[in-house]
Amino acid sequence: MGVEKNKIWLINQYAMPPQFESRLRTIKFAHYLTLKGYDVIVFASSVMHNMNKNLIIDSSLYLEQFYGNLHFVHINTVSYKSNGLRRIWSMLQFPHRLKKIAHKFNKPDVIIHTATVPFGNRIYFLAKKFKAQYIVEVLDLWPQSFVDLGLISKKNPLLYLAYSFEKWLYKKADKLVFSMEGGKDYVIEKKWDTLHGGPINLSKIFYINNGVDLDEFHYNQLHYKLEDIDLMNNFTKKIIYIGSIRLANNMIKLIEAAEYFKNDSSVKFLIYGDGDDRQNLENYCKQHLISNVIFKEKWVDPKFVPYILSRSNINILNYMPEKFGNFGGSQSKMFQYIASGKPICCNLKMKYCIITKNKLGIAKEFSSSKEYAEAINHLLQLNQNELNSLYAKSQKVINEFDYRFLTEKLISIFNYDNTKG
Repeated sequence: MGVEKNKIWLINQYAMPPQFESRLRTIKFAHYLTLKGYDVIVFASSVMHNMNKNLIIDSSLYLEQFYGNLHFVHINTVSYKSNGLRRIWSMLQFPHRLKKIAHKFNKPDVIIHTATVPFGNRIYFLAKKFKAQYIVEVLDLWPQSFVDLGLISKKNPLLYLAYSFEKWLYKKADKLVFSMEGGKDYVIEKKWDTLHGGPINLSKIFYINNGVDLDEFHYNQLHYKLEDIDLMNNFTKKIIYIGSIRLANNMIKLIEAAEYFKNDSSVKFLIYGDGDDRQNLENYCKQHLISNVIFKEKWVDPKFVPYILSRSNINILNYMPEKFGNFGGSQSKMFQYIASGKPICCNLKMKYCIITKNKLGIAKEFSSSKEYAEAINHLLQLNQNELNSLYAKSQKVINEFDYRFLTEKLISIFNYDNTKG
């Protein structure tokens, strides 16, 4: 690709600057594409999602900023605190205002758009206007995730309309990149592929999971240490969870498992993160005198996460088992967990399960909180040779999900001509 043909727009409404970002995918692709010589712009909202912060406090349509080698354009959208009307309005504003200012920037050769169906579908027309290759990233199966959570009935007549918006976007994309390994399975199940008479050729579907920047991870682990008495205590075994605390995370199941350890002062459950369920769970622990579950910071600066994980004995992934995993998983924190080299316990065995496939811990749907506790206890009892073996496997696996390597995969995709053969 010549110098005049290397302009890439990464459009992700929810991408944030490095000091705020925990979902690293977009900014890491931007960073490593820039190092490879590509001219990259990240278009994102001015609203820092889940942080009650807006980078634009006046009526400006956009704010152009550089964070190291990251070139950001923040589109001014209305602030919101929940999944209500203000957030919907923000999702409508973003593509509309992006279209209004797009002419101010160098015409892209490739647009890589993180899907926000249906509101972001109009970005297809922007790509068409610029005659740019249009790649859609699918990081969340919408509206399927709402159906899985029981938030939308399968009989809801609006569901057909929602799926039609999703299908339309997939059809219009030049290429589709799913972050979950079963993306093709999903399209086939919906019978949207050409073999079932649908409009989507499976040859344009690719898979790139989330990952971790290993250089940054190891640097931060050594240089950014969190002063915390619970983390620094060498006499306790620490089971650590980092992430959202919402309906889909089903954290009550972890706390019920923790109750089996509440008389063992050597075991502590440390929970980092925030969400709608946090206060209720804190109250539950107080009411049931569960003192071994300690709720820590609601938000952790990403640079401290590697050190926190380095102090753990087990890292926890927790979900609603009956609802997720049919098409694989793409949890960003899982790759940080793997990079730490510590055992992982997950209350769900997803299809294409990276944990089970590589023997990095235990992933299964536990029949009871007691079985969950027994799995945690099993991992706590691993001897040093077993821990060393698990660490070695983790380091081998995580190299496949280093963002340097994943960026090479992305480059190969937008250079691949799927119209041939």
